[in-house]
Order: sequence, then structure tokens, then C-alpha cells
Amino acid sequence: MPHKSVALCAINSVRDASDELRETKKEELLNLLSCVPSNVSTPKKLTTETLQAVRALEEYCPTPDENVLESLGGNWELIWTAQDRSSLEGRTGLISNWINPLENQSYSNNPNTRTGRSNPILPQKIQDRLEKMGILGEQKMKDGSDGKSDSSFISSQAIDLKKQRVRNVVSFEANNPLPFGKDQKGLITVDVRFWPNNDDARKVDVKFDSCRLTLRDSPFDVNLPLGIIGPTGWLRTGYIDEDIRITRGHKGSVFILSRTAKKSKTKV
Repeated sequence: MPHKSVALCAINSVRDASDELRETKKEELLNLLSCVPSNVSTPKKLTTETLQAVRALEEYCPTPDENVLESLGGNWELIWTAQDRSSLEGRTGLISNWINPLENQSYSNNPNTRTGRSNPILPQKIQDRLEKMGILGEQKMKDGSDGKSDSSFISSQAIDLKKQRVRNVVSFEANNPLPFGKDQKGLITVDVRFWPNNDDARKVDVKFDSCRLTLRDSPFDVNLPLGIIGPTGWLRTGYIDEDIRITRGHKGSVFILSRTAKKSKTKV
């Protein structure tokens, strides 16, 4: 019996040390994210440091492989995303990287800063040009009631485990888009189906089902079913706890999301 008690104490000691190290790694990542500008491309050096912190934290995921899928359910908000050029997926598919800028630009929805743009939905050079032409709105940030800045750009995600569906919603602003003649706020809604991967419990295979564009103050509402042409791929969650999630995609994208509601089978 004494031998068992000693062994149990040793195991608990190792677990405590691992938990402490995980919290340290998590704090390091969150500190880096607090330094990035809101809704604008993250500087290269800071992007590199953040990706290094991501890889370090992934080594200490507290959720066992078999419990990752059930932990995904609920509502999430995108904090930061970037293309990890050091990954195998990030070194390939250069064309798909360019035509999927919303996933692959290095930017953050950091609510604690007042710099950046409100619509990071296009490659930066094209975005800059459209803003100069007055087609897309430039950055409009103001102080919120909590003292933080109020950004018009929000990227949210709802995961329904029962229906095996994901809904991604991205907000944006456009200046005087024809034929409406006044500033418009809109939503891009992308619906995705997913199912467990047969070989990796942390991975799900995905297929994009539809894309919908809505302008809030006009009758413009276009829903595009993608059917058999809908893109397919996979997403792998390397880290997940009660607060944040780190997921990698098949094009080398890295997504860091915060949980906005406790785990649930959220309806999509």
C-alpha cells in the first residue's frame, strides 16, 4: 500500500507540473495575441512568434484524443488566423492560399486595440485599392461601453454536434455599393457539413454546402447552394480547453478561437 501511495503522489506531481506549464504556455500565447492590431495584417515577426507559441501550447492539450470531437460543440469567435508556412500544408497549394484570403491572412479580431481595418475579407493590396476607391469602408473603430474598441468585423462560428454542421458568419461593411446608394452592413454565412475522420480522432472531414450574402438594410439576399462543387477538406484540433481552441486546416491555416458559450449542441 505505501508503494501505491508513493506512485500516486508521483503521478499527481507530474500532472500538476504539466498543468502549470500548460497555463504558462497559454498565457504566453494570449499575451502575444493581446499585442496584435485589430483586423489588420499582423506584422511578420509577431506572426512568427505567435505561431511558435501555438506549436508550444499544442504539446500540452488537456483534452484526450477521444474527447476532442465532443468538446467542439457550441459557439465560438475567431481571435486570430494565419497561414503556417512551416507546415507541409502551408508549403503547398499556393493558389488556394491566395483565393481564400479570409482564412489565410494573418490577422486578429483583438478587441483591445483601436487600429486596423473593419473588413479584412480580401488580399491586402486589393482591399487597400477598394478602400481608396470608396467601395469598401475604411477602418471605423469607436470605444465600446466596456472601454474596449467596437469593431464592425466579427467572425463567429456555431458547431452543432448532433446535426454535424458548422455555420460560419462574417460581418462586413461596404460604402455606397451599387445599386443601393448608401453604406451597407452585411453578412457572409457559410454552412459546412462535417464528419469524424476514420484515422485521426482529432480531425474532422468537411464539405462546404452553401454560401449566403445578405445586406442588412436592403432586400439583397443571395444564397448559393454549392452542391457537388462544394470544396472539401479537413480540420484538426490540436488544442482545446474550456476557453480556447486551436484548429489547423488542410491548406495550412491556423485558427485560434475563443468559446463564447459553454459546450452544447448548438443549433445551426
